Amino acid sequence: MTKLSIEAKVGFLVVIGIIILAYMCMKVGKFEYKLRPGYEIYSYFDSAEGLVKGAPVQIAGIEVGQVKEIALEAGKAKVTLVLKPDVKVGEDVQAAIRTKGVLGDKYVELIPGVPRAPTIQPGGRIQRTVSAANIDVLLTRLGAIAEDIKQITGSLSSVVGGKEGEASLKTITTNLRELAKTLNETAQRNSENIDQILHSFNVFSNDLEDLSRTNKEPIRQIVASMRETSSQLQETILALKEITEKINRGEGTIGKLVHDKETIETINKTLVALNDIAGKINKGEGTIGKLVQEEETIENINTTLTGINDYLQKEEKYRTYLDYRGEYLLDGDSLKSYLSLRIQPKEDKYYLLQVIDDPAGKRTVTDTTTTINGGIPVTEHKEEIEKDEIKFSAQIAKRYYNLGLRGGLFESTGGVAADYYLFDDRLVLSLEAFDFDPDKNPHLKFKADYTPFQYVYLTGGVDDFISDDDNASLFIGAGLHFSDEDIKTLLSGAPIPK
Repeated sequence: MTKLSIEAKVGFLVVIGIIILAYMCMKVGKFEYKLRPGYEIYSYFDSAEGLVKGAPVQIAGIEVGQVKEIALEAGKAKVTLVLKPDVKVGEDVQAAIRTKGVLGDKYVELIPGVPRAPTIQPGGRIQRTVSAANIDVLLTRLGAIAEDIKQITGSLSSVVGGKEGEASLKTITTNLRELAKTLNETAQRNSENIDQILHSFNVFSNDLEDLSRTNKEPIRQIVASMRETSSQLQETILALKEITEKINRGEGTIGKLVHDKETIETINKTLVALNDIAGKINKGEGTIGKLVQEEETIENINTTLTGINDYLQKEEKYRTYLDYRGEYLLDGDSLKSYLSLRIQPKEDKYYLLQVIDDPAGKRTVTDTTTTINGGIPVTEHKEEIEKDEIKFSAQIAKRYYNLGLRGGLFESTGGVAADYYLFDDRLVLSLEAFDFDPDKNPHLKFKADYTPFQYVYLTGGVDDFISDDDNASLFIGAGLHFSDEDIKTLLSGAPIPK
């Protein structure tokens, strides 16, 4: 039987791979895959901005489901949720779109109502919803505040402005001075009468003490209340007398207001300054005046806030991911490790940096030609292998729907790769080609990554399967991957050692 050459085997394998990928492209869209069992409910939001499929659903900070679908229906966002079978919510539950931190991802929070409310059945609707906050609400409130400031300054100008306002203030100070004088005279004129009243209260208390022999307990309570009242009244009169004396001496704020001409002049100057400020605001002068009167200033503020909103939206899309994977080479009985950092500024574009611990090492071939006696050249072929060589990868990737393409450094050599995403990115098929040495076959690697859980994935495939040095090997392994928000969540939820 005629044996196929290596080139024929490679060509045959590539053709089979292309046929499989083409078949998956046509058929995989018809498959349905459900990661977590549960039941579906839905709700309508005025806005679901920033919310994506697969976002978590939480109750009291605990994840109880995921967002399955977001669709536009009758001018509103219809959000379909998948909850765990053991989680039941009442018909008075409230659904709100929240944000993790300042720049975090959006998620749906369910706020339960009363414990005895009827339970929402599968396929039911949540009636009470709260949409995510919008920058337009802030702009509307800012406009209302500016209008209130304008009305207040106008009212202040009309009240204290002009000669009428100054005359009213002088009348008020005159009345206060006369009131203080009257209070002082009243306290001095009735001082003896007040002492007599207090003495009468003491005599009356003695009489009540005599009467307590027949009605001991009720009268005792009455007497105690009256004693407390008389004591408080005496302290109040003494305090009032002391206050009037301080006012007559010009002490305290009211005393200075009544007797100190400098204080009155300062108040007059302050009122005049307030009147001038109110006039400038009405004319549109100064910062507050421009804020109230000029439409251009308000438009500049709106433009600035819009720019801030655009920047925050870009920051929400920026993500970084940390990944570790270990591949156990079955033929080589060794472990190959990868530590990766993926920087993803957009959903369809990312940069990949890797550090690889390769047990196969790096092979170095050196050919040295020397001339011996007689002019005959002799070539010495020397091959060295550095075991456990640390290698590096730096790649840029672009995704087109379910197909992703990568290029750059693969294990310290140039190369390219293609990735195909299935089942909402839970399964990824990859074919990598690198180390294009003209003296040997390129390094080809086929792998499949499957993610059964949120942070863990399984991997398997064949590495360097057309190697000239018999380095081909099947491998299996697993990996861990976290986003920047996942790392924050894990760290905040970890117990603090005491």
